[in-house]
Amino acid sequence: MDPPLVSFAIPAYNRPWLLAEALASIAAQTLALDYEIVICDDGGLEETRALAAGFPGGRCSYHRNDPPLGGIGNWNRCLRMSRGRWVMVLHEDDALFPWYLATVAPRLRDGLAAVCTQTVQGAAIPVRPAPRGRPAVMDYRPGYFLKSSMTPFPGVLIRRELALSLGGFDERQGPLADYHFWYRLACAGPVEVVRTVAAFYRVSPGQWTESTWGRMLRQTHLLRLRIAREQFPARPRLGRWLARFFTYRNARSYGRRFPDRPASLARTLRFSKIPFSSIPSGWAWAGLKVLTK
Repeated sequence: MDPPLVSFAIPAYNRPWLLAEALASIAAQTLALDYEIVICDDGGLEETRALAAGFPGGRCSYHRNDPPLGGIGNWNRCLRMSRGRWVMVLHEDDALFPWYLATVAPRLRDGLAAVCTQTVQGAAIPVRPAPRGRPAVMDYRPGYFLKSSMTPFPGVLIRRELALSLGGFDERQGPLADYHFWYRLACAGPVEVVRTVAAFYRVSPGQWTESTWGRMLRQTHLLRLRIAREQFPARPRLGRWLARFFTYRNARSYGRRFPDRPASLARTLRFSKIPFSSIPSGWAWAGLKVLTK
């Protein structure tokens, strides 16, 4: 068979009740577009296999990992098993709104590394009205990663060939593997963000971030310092200031969200002593966009 235009690649792990919601959100897409679903299962529950077999039109293939590959290894197997020119790694607890494909399809073209939409976060998929009119589109440049990645996983549709040429997600990066990969992807080609909410990112107890955020805080700052060196080689002091500013804002956010007080939190909270640390983060973000033009 000819390869489809889009692959929805789902790394599954023993949550069939959530996988059912993810699959239903794909089936509900309003744009008739050639796509496939690839489920790579690190768990092995029979319910997961049955959901794949029951998806309408025979569009869903099922692959059990034996032995299990772990989270990041399973993301990479999802990339390898997909056949589409464009692929999304859609976690089984996330979902798409019915207008997702209609939103991204007009942007797909040669030379683009990824097209993304905005996401909404929460414990359950909210009811949202369909967007109207033509949405704005933002180029997400490599320097912007000093602040954050462009959007969570379910909003990102990437060019599969490019993703594989970059080696996929680096397991050595641990919980930062997605942030690290999105930055490398943006360095390899243009990334666009369509300014419309078209995907849902589930936030619930027991997620990876909850147990690794202390490590993530330190690793994120090291990645920001690398980005500063690569994107602002002529302005090293400014690059370091931006890295510290945005890491400090991360530290404050994590400190409010979680009760633990690891050493990495104490270290990064000291960035409150850098000049202008109290300015609104929107000002720093606006300045970063000016600097990267």
